[in-house]
Amino acid sequence: MLEDASGNVPSVSEIQSATLNILEDFNAEKLRLQETQRAVLNILDDFAGERRNLESIQKATLNILEDFNTEKLSLEDTQRAVLNILDDLNLSNEGLRQAHDVLEARVAERTAELRRSNTLIEEEIEERKRAEKVVKASLREKEALLKEIHHRVKNNLQIVRSMLNLQLSQVRDPEAEEMFKESHNRVYAMALIHEKLYQSESLARIDFSEYIQSLIANLFLSYGVSGIIKPRISVENVSFDVDSAIPCALIINELVSNALKHAFPASKRTDGTGEVCIDLRRSQKGYRLTVSDNGIGLPEGFEVQDSKSLGLNLVSALAKQLNGTLRIAENGQTRFIVEFAAKEE
Repeated sequence: MLEDASGNVPSVSEIQSATLNILEDFNAEKLRLQETQRAVLNILDDFAGERRNLESIQKATLNILEDFNTEKLSLEDTQRAVLNILDDLNLSNEGLRQAHDVLEARVAERTAELRRSNTLIEEEIEERKRAEKVVKASLREKEALLKEIHHRVKNNLQIVRSMLNLQLSQVRDPEAEEMFKESHNRVYAMALIHEKLYQSESLARIDFSEYIQSLIANLFLSYGVSGIIKPRISVENVSFDVDSAIPCALIINELVSNALKHAFPASKRTDGTGEVCIDLRRSQKGYRLTVSDNGIGLPEGFEVQDSKSLGLNLVSALAKQLNGTLRIAENGQTRFIVEFAAKEE
């Protein structure tokens, strides 16, 4: 029989109540144990997952270590290769130093040669400058002399022309007067050449276009036909030396004078239709000079070689002097054609 601390026997209801309390505590403890068991099981599950993770990490670490060993071996091979390259570079540097020394010696030698050459060149340049000064001085003297020659020739021809004018004033014979006038015009043609050369910059060549304008103006004035007969001048821009200019000028002088004297009688001069044309241009043979007029024309069967005219004979001779040819063509106009070769600048 159960007794409490005071010695009293508990009642059945008390025993029953105590028993229920014990059972409730037991159930509560049982629940706690179950929860604890579940927690332990969860912990074990987590531990198993963590273990698997650790095993994976271990495997990865082993792989890394194996890769590291492989990389280490590769680095060692690379190190050995670098050392070999450095050894080769040391040998190459030694060779380069030797080559550099040789090159320096050659450069020094070549520099010395160039200095000697430069000295010789500078001496030669100075010598050439001195020679050039002498040549220029000589050229200036020759130019001055040539200019003076042209000037004096022109003056001498002007004196001859003036003498002819004085003589002409005393001549009463018309034929002789005509001869003096022709000689006067020939002298003027040559004097004009030297005058133009004297005025020219080159002193050796003459602008023939400008020259012909002056020559024709003088001829028309000399024969008193200015404003009565019209000059038609067509000349390309050409220049001749004195050897070609004088014969060509005299040919023009003779042919134009011949046209003004014979092609236009009094009846032909009054209608104002008379023309004398002078044309000078380049051709396949060199140059073609054409002097034409619309006058009365030449006699039938006329031949230059059979002519007794001094002027036409002079034209033939001057054409040959120019290594040229003279021919006559008539097609509504009388045309004298001279083809020749001349040196042009």
